[in-house]
Amino acid sequence: FYNKKGKLIIIGGGAIPDSLFSFFANYCGGKDQPVVYIPTATTDEAYIQNGEHLLKFTSRGFNNLSTIHTRNKKEADDPKNIALLRNAKGLYFGGGDQQLIADAYAGTKLYDEMIALLDRGGVIMGTSAGATIMGSLMIGGDARNDISKKYTLNPAFSFMTNTALDQHVLARNRQFDLIPVIEHYPGTLGIGIDESTAIIVEAGQFRVWGNSYVMLYDSMDWAEQKKKWGLVLKPFKMMSSGSRFNLLTRAIAE
Repeated sequence: FYNKKGKLIIIGGGAIPDSLFSFFANYCGGKDQPVVYIPTATTDEAYIQNGEHLLKFTSRGFNNLSTIHTRNKKEADDPKNIALLRNAKGLYFGGGDQQLIADAYAGTKLYDEMIALLDRGGVIMGTSAGATIMGSLMIGGDARNDISKKYTLNPAFSFMTNTALDQHVLARNRQFDLIPVIEHYPGTLGIGIDESTAIIVEAGQFRVWGNSYVMLYDSMDWAEQKKKWGLVLKPFKMMSSGSRFNLLTRAIAE
């Protein structure tokens, strides 16, 4: 699921607790370290042009921020963008529509630099659409509208491999949306993150942090339930702030 040197902070949308920005700053090595913000998930170009997207960082004392934003894969690989990300200690993905992030950066050299950032011990944080993009499957779209239909999910960025990451889960009554996803993709670990809540991922484990819950959908656990009861009675487990999940043993350690 995750074997990189760096860390991921994956947030389920909503208001982001200050403590998560503090963790991000610490993992970067301080608020003066270079951070790249990718706001491409939003369609509000004026918001980006005015620099409003950066306020959540500048208001908290971050002072070395750059923006990378394009709708074009060729522009994504501009040497200036490559240099910015190569120099960065942290990367942040804003919210919106995760497909817009994939359309601009999937398969680019800039995407390779995102992986390189994690390999050298950097940190990537994202919220809402910026959370889903970090898994291996793009949750949302048609699969959300009619979960009875057969569907194929587009690939996401697989910073966390073999995972389907959903967000705003309890706030938007989405806690059942990952069940058919895991039925279609049984080797995949489903993680549903509610608003103002995050998982902080490092090699071998993640911990839950924030104000609400994280839901875990594990086909291995479902198989055990079927053996025991003949059917799946508990499709997900809920984890609260401070709980840890061992990605190697697929077990919750309170």
